[in-house]
Parts: sequence; C-alpha cells; structure tokens
Amino acid sequence: MELLCRVVFSIVLVFVVVVECQNGDLGEEKPPALKLISEVDPSSREMQDLEGYSLPFIARDLEALSLLIGRLENENCRRHCQLVVDGLYNLSTWAVEFYDASGKLPEGVLSGSTYHLGNFDECLDIGKTPDDEAPQGIRGQYCLSNVKIGVPGEGELSRNSSPMWRKFMKLERRYDNKIDELHWGICVPDSCTSHDVEELIEMIVANTLARTNFGIRVGIPEGSCYKNEPVKVDGYAVAYLSVISFVIAIVIVATLYDICYIKNADDIPRDVMPQILLAFSMPANLKKLCSPAHEDLKFECISGIKFLSMVFVIAGHTLIFVVSGPVLNQKFWHEAIGKVENSVFLNNPLLVDTFLLLGGFLFSRILLQELDKRKSVNFLFLYIYRYFRLTPAYMVMLGLYVTWLPNLDSGPLWSRMRLENERCRASYWANLLYINNYVNTDQLCMFQSWYLSVDTQLFILAPAIVYPLWRWRKIGHIILATVTTIATILPFILTFVQDLDPTLLIYTPEVKDISTNEYFKSSYIKTHMRAGAYCFGLFYGYIVYRIQNSDKKIPKQSVKLGWLLSSFALVLSMCSISVFYGPRKNFTTVEAAFYSSLHRAMWSAGAGWVVLACVTDNAGSLRKILKWRPFVPLSRLTYSAYLVNGLVELHSASTVRVPQHLDNFSLFGKVLSHLMLTFGGAVLLSAMFESPILGIERIFLRRERSKSDSLTKKNDSEDTSTTEA
Repeated sequence: MELLCRVVFSIVLVFVVVVECQNGDLGEEKPPALKLISEVDPSSREMQDLEGYSLPFIARDLEALSLLIGRLENENCRRHCQLVVDGLYNLSTWAVEFYDASGKLPEGVLSGSTYHLGNFDECLDIGKTPDDEAPQGIRGQYCLSNVKIGVPGEGELSRNSSPMWRKFMKLERRYDNKIDELHWGICVPDSCTSHDVEELIEMIVANTLARTNFGIRVGIPEGSCYKNEPVKVDGYAVAYLSVISFVIAIVIVATLYDICYIKNADDIPRDVMPQILLAFSMPANLKKLCSPAHEDLKFECISGIKFLSMVFVIAGHTLIFVVSGPVLNQKFWHEAIGKVENSVFLNNPLLVDTFLLLGGFLFSRILLQELDKRKSVNFLFLYIYRYFRLTPAYMVMLGLYVTWLPNLDSGPLWSRMRLENERCRASYWANLLYINNYVNTDQLCMFQSWYLSVDTQLFILAPAIVYPLWRWRKIGHIILATVTTIATILPFILTFVQDLDPTLLIYTPEVKDISTNEYFKSSYIKTHMRAGAYCFGLFYGYIVYRIQNSDKKIPKQSVKLGWLLSSFALVLSMCSISVFYGPRKNFTTVEAAFYSSLHRAMWSAGAGWVVLACVTDNAGSLRKILKWRPFVPLSRLTYSAYLVNGLVELHSASTVRVPQHLDNFSLFGKVLSHLMLTFGGAVLLSAMFESPILGIERIFLRRERSKSDSLTKKNDSEDTSTTEA
C-alpha cells in the first residue's frame, strides 16, 4: 500500500506540493525563494542528481520539482508552472488555489472509488477576472487524467504477496471488482497542453518507480482538459438556433391568437392558413394532450402499459449512467446485481421489447380493420406519414446534439458531451434515414435512437405479413408462424456462433460508454435480434381482430390458464437474469444462446397475453388500473420522453462534480428526478414540435378524406398511434 501511495502522491505533485515548514514553527524564517527556471541548467549536477529521488525527498523539496519542471519543452508551460511553485513558497492565494483545486491522495480506492476530481469550478476561476491577484497571463486549466495501474500478473505474484494486490490485478474474469485505472483531476496553468501534463507526470513516476516492477501509464484523453474559452459557434449552430427561434415565435403568435380570438369551436376558421397557425397553439396542444382516450377499440388500457414501461426504461438508463460514473462505493452495485429483486433494472431490455410488441399489435389490429373497410391501403402513404410523424421532433433533438451540445454546460466529465457531438456530426444522416443500427455503429449518435430504426424497419416489413393474413388467411398463417419462429431462433444461432452474452450485462467497466460496448453494437441494436417481440405483437393483434370481429368471448377456463401461463412466463423471463450475475457467472455459450432466445420469446408471449386480456376485457381490476385517466396524457408523451431522456442522462453524468455514495434511497431520488426532468422536457418537445406537425397533417388528411374515415380517427387519437415509441 505504501508503494501505491507513492505513485498517486507523485501525480499530485506534478504542479503543486504541500508547503511544509521544516521546523514546524510558524514564527521561523521562511525558506529562501526558489531559483527561476531560466537559472537551472538541465545538464547541471543538480539535474543529474535528481535521478532516483524517492517520494519523501520530493515531498519535502520543492526545488526538486522545479528541476523536473525545467525539463518541459513548452516554454510558456514551464515558466507558468515555476511561478505556481514560487507562489506556493509565499503562500499566495492564487497559487494555493491550483493545489486546492487538484485531486489529493486517493481515498476509498479499495471500495471502488476511482474518481478523484478535485474542484473543477475553483480551478477555472483562477485568473478569470481582472481583479484576480494571479500574475498576468496565468489562468486555471482543469485536466482529468487517466492513470493506468500496472501490477504484476497473477502468475508473477508470490504466495506471500499481500491479498490487496488482487484488487488491482487485471484478471480475466469480467465480474471481478478489480481496480486498474484511476481518474485524477489536476489544476494547471492554461498554457500547458495535455502532452505537457502527461510528460511531467511520466518523468516523476519514472523516477519514483525506477527500482520497482510496479508500472503506471498516464494518459489524458482528447478533450479532457478544460479552460475558459469563448463559445464557438458555426453556421450550423446559427441556422439551428434561427429555426428553433422561428418556431417559438410562431408558437407565441398562435397562442396569443388562440387566447384572444378563439372562444369556442365555432370560432375556428375554415381557411387552411389560420388552421395551420392554430396547430402551433400551446393551449390547444396541451388540451389535446390531456383529452380522454378513444374507446372504440378498447385500446385505452395500453396507455398504462406504455407509461409504466417507459418509467422502468428511464430508471434503467439512469442506473447505467450513475454506476458507470464517479461512485464512492462500487461494492454496492456489485452486490445489488446479484439480487433477484433488482432484475427489473438489469433486464431492462425486455421493457423496450414491450414497445416493439405494442407497435406490432397496433399496426396489425388497425391495418386489418382498414383493409376490411377499404379493401386496399396505400402503404407508401403510410410510410410517408410515419416518417413525417416521427422525424420533426427527432430532428429537433438531433440538431441540438449536432450543434449546441458542447456549449450547454461544463464539468469534469464534459468530454462525454463533446464526444457525443462528434459522433452525431459524423452519422446524423444515418439517424434521419433510420438505419443507424446497421450503418456507422462505431459513431452511434443518441445511444437510445437505435430503437427508432428498429421499429421503423419492422414497420416497413410488417405489411408483407399482415396483408396475407387478410387476403389469403391460410397462407398468412404460415407466413406469420414461419417469420415468428425464425425471429425466435435467430438470436439462439447468432449467440451460439458468435459466442455472445445472453443479454446486455451491466458490468461497470463495460457500460462507461454504452455506445462502444461490443455486445451493444454488434447484437443489442440489430433489427434481426429484436424482431421477435414485433412478430408476437402482429400475432396478438391478429387474434384480437378475429375475436372482436366475431363477437365471441374467450372461455373462462382459457382466461385462467392464460393468466397462469403468462404470469409464469413474465416472472421467469424477467427474474432469471440474476442467474447470470450469480450462480452462472461463468456461463457457457449454450446457456447464453438458449437464454438469449427464450427469455425474449417468453416475455413477448406473456406481455402479449396481458394486452389481449385487457383489450378483450378479461383483465379485471388490472384493466381499470391501466386505463387510469392520468396514464393517457403521460403515455402520449412516451415518444418525446424517449428522445429527451438521452440528453438528461448525458448531462447529469457529464456535470457531476463529486463521486456519489450509492444506496437505495439516493438511487430512488436520482431516478425520480430524471423522470421529472425527462417528462418535463417531453411536454415542451411534444407541444411545440410533435403535436403541431400532427395537427398540420390532419388538416390535409381531412381535406382529402371524409370525416368518417376511421384511420384518420385513429390518427386523431394519439394513444393508438402505431408510430409511438
């Protein structure tokens, strides 16, 4: 442990060292000032004698640090660092702030606390104002360095070695709570580059560890040094802000027009332009948002399923970003993932499958009814309508990621936002074409956006299954059964052949940047791996269509059996994930393959029965709960909430200033706050960008179709839209 202290304390001493009074008497004469860097000869005896200095000597002698600083190639950085050391001798406030804002000796490392962030804001405030006493030209710069800890391998340690080293060993077992990297916040003059910081740390570490086999590798990722700079705005940012400002202006005008001139339904003008203007009215859109659900097809219970599923999806996102960031007690998470009661958070992907199931269900049920009435449907029109229904709100969020994202805020981990901005600039076009789950996956923009691509691709393919069910029933049955079987078996085959995980496993090192997780990129976001839930949705939609059209009721015995089997399937598929965090940590490829295929199929089958039972009024009290009136507007916000939540999670993770202590109550508070922020943002996004587009589309649809058009009615009732997330 002494050796570890030497290493980490050496890093702290890169630019600042605690001022020690040699005799411990404040009344004694202060030590003489240091020599200036210009007075130090790099080839002198003093510099040569520096080789092999031990940590205690450096801690006591600031002149040794000065000699190391003298080796820096960057002249400005070298001069400013020396001024900081001189200022420390004189206890100058501005110089002490450099020390005060830097991370200190590590604490809680053995319990998993690997982030030592210092004080980000204090560092950037150095030299910020003209009346600051810092020398002219010296301003604070915060750098977050990654310190890779290289310890001897398991085979190199002797039997008498301390068990503590196993905490730092790079073991092959992914589930071991090992420590192989520290994240260190250092405050330096802004004239220093990241290369200068790395260079000086490496010099100190090399001298300190010259006679040991304990290695350290220091790196400062690109974009991890922050200083006060003017906001950089390009033409894209100006264009985006202009468009958003224009829309906001229209919303204000439309709201005033609605409040001042529209007193009742008779005052609504018949001309197209006034109606388009009113489509942007905030009161009108909020009123539509809170309107009751249409009950002609008894879909109102779906509102509760959608909202509750979204709550747990957001909770899962929150936990991933919290546990992968600065945490004081990682041990809490490593213990929590083995508990069955936490399965709903660990097996969060199944709740996303619920939305795919609902999408397939609604598409199948509504399309079959329309084919009965129209005998034909223009599928190209449906594709175009869906694109314009989804894309405007999506473009608003995507444009924010591409333009203003790096300038929204700041923090020790703000490089994550900068990285997200770079990814979006490289692959925004794939998002707009809804192919980003297959194209440019190494530059995935908006980590949650893969779902929209999967849902859109399945929406395009679904008519090839649904139309035969209506036109050629027996052939349709064969097609649906074949496709569903293939979609169920395919995950088994690919998981076995490619030796994949059974599902997305939430181990902290693997989800620090979820977009780079290999399983996430190669399997999790692929349409062919997620199509099973949508196929089950098509199947249940067809069954409900047949039941409702025949006016037959499901026998009570069948209902009881259905609830028994579905409950078993739902609980087993959800809770079984704890096996792969506990008894079967060392799972085999065959076990992973079976689980990958069966747990999704069982969940889809069970959730599909819940939907069928609710829609056919065989769910008793559960149906009454799921159709609770407040769930209706909240369910209409799920699409916008899905778009907003990614920004909420990224911002929260990137602006964190101190590591947080994990416990159930604090995590609950975190989830609750993210839910409030997400749905609060969703209200604005929906009312200002999503609902107006829907209103404009309806205006033109009504002019081309009769008022009795049932498909238009379904579009008017947003809670039954097949395009919602």
